[in-house]
Amino acid sequence: MPEYPEYLAAVVFAAGGAVNAWRAPHRFSAAVLLCLAVTSAGLGVAVRGAAARPAVATVLTAAALLLVLAVGLILLADGVLLVRRYGPQAALLATGAVGCAALAVLGLDAVFHAAGGETFGALLVAVNAAAGYLTLLFLVFAGYAFVWGRGTPPPETTHVVVLGAGLDGDRPGPLLTRRLERALAIDAARAPDAPGVVFVVSGGQGEDEVRSEADAMADYLRGRGVPADRIIREDRSVNTGQNLRFSAALVDDATPGHCATVVTSGFHVYRTTLLARRVGVRVHVVGAATSPAYWLAATLREFAAVLWLDRLPLVGLSLLLAVPVATAVFRH
Repeated sequence: MPEYPEYLAAVVFAAGGAVNAWRAPHRFSAAVLLCLAVTSAGLGVAVRGAAARPAVATVLTAAALLLVLAVGLILLADGVLLVRRYGPQAALLATGAVGCAALAVLGLDAVFHAAGGETFGALLVAVNAAAGYLTLLFLVFAGYAFVWGRGTPPPETTHVVVLGAGLDGDRPGPLLTRRLERALAIDAARAPDAPGVVFVVSGGQGEDEVRSEADAMADYLRGRGVPADRIIREDRSVNTGQNLRFSAALVDDATPGHCATVVTSGFHVYRTTLLARRVGVRVHVVGAATSPAYWLAATLREFAAVLWLDRLPLVGLSLLLAVPVATAVFRH
């Protein structure tokens, strides 16, 4: 066994992440590998450096625990705020639950540290490594969501596809209204002599909705002065993949050689881009603004959705963390 296997694992993970970032910069696997590299290197410093450089190891451990504490408190506070504002919805409750889980890690740390012994020491290393890795991975994903959500549409856009979201009665809810306003802003920003874009409103009728989201969006756009002949309705889709496929089929049939821009919420841009590539739809995706409190909860949901989207490779890669954890525990 190499003398410093955690550092060797960190180098291997970092190299794999660099290759992935170069070959497919849109894939989240590069971020997973780079986070594994950072976590492996951190394990090496914290466990092996404890004797030679105790101050460095202490600072690193404290920083990791403070990071988990900060993320846990923010998520818990955000979940409580949103539940009080919008009611006990499952996604909002999940945000608070994840925050509680992060804080529970610190409680386990205290228990394992107080109990002492080799077994609890090994558990302490494993729990902290997993919590630190997941926290770092979520923060990196939040960076992805923020950057991808700030894209701009190409000037040659001919069609704007607006992805559906929840209705408030028979009218677009706040999230969907912001998407529609973003679509209208794209049209307004065109040169005065350029033809107006064609709006494709995409969304079927949910089980708890009184009408299709496409109909509600079309009425909203007409109320803002958009002529009916510049609105195409796609009212069959029930998820983002269908939004993209069904809308693309309508536009391809009507306007060959078009340039389409998809409008969704900023936190949803990255996953929409991944899905568009997966279903073979060539579009640009831009984001509409979201309130900061809701953005965090929605980004957490998107994080879970992206991990599930490529669950076999991403979860498989994440399980490789067991290698540096095992070697760190063995030398602990």
